[in-house]
Amino acid sequence: MDVALFILMCAGPLGALDVTYFHLWKFRLYQRPESVKEEVTHILRGFLVPAASGILLLGRPEGAWFWVVAGLFAFDSLNTLLDVIFEPGSRAPRIVPPPELAVHFLGTSMMGAAWAVFMWGGWDTRLNPTAIAPRVDSFIPDWSISLGFAALFGAFALVLFETFLFTRAVLRRRTLTAAHA
Repeated sequence: MDVALFILMCAGPLGALDVTYFHLWKFRLYQRPESVKEEVTHILRGFLVPAASGILLLGRPEGAWFWVVAGLFAFDSLNTLLDVIFEPGSRAPRIVPPPELAVHFLGTSMMGAAWAVFMWGGWDTRLNPTAIAPRVDSFIPDWSISLGFAALFGAFALVLFETFLFTRAVLRRRTLTAAHA
């Protein structure tokens, strides 16, 4: 579980860069009517990945908690697939720039690796009583777990900010449409 958590902790800053620089600042996807579907996938991912990371920060998920985290990973994979499908139409007439594609490739690869390591390392606990077991003999220092919780707070704040911008833009478009009707 610690390797999966470590991968997620490394992927977090990459995800924050993608959202902050590409989605919010450079392309302002939340404002584009063409980007609604893509934006919904981004907002969903902004909740799914921190939720899985937060559970792993608490300890080793066992029993039903194992399946909750496995489900979060699975749903994130489906969500990522939809994001890839929606992205070209969302960015038209432009393309997704190569640096952003590189960030997406790295992030998706890291999420796949984290999911694989989680399933491999936790499979034996899937039928245990439901619990989040304490972390034992972890190679991850306690101070980085504290930083992980701070980063988790930042991740939720970022997705709430993106959700606010997106919701405000959608409501403005609806108001303008209603005013012109």
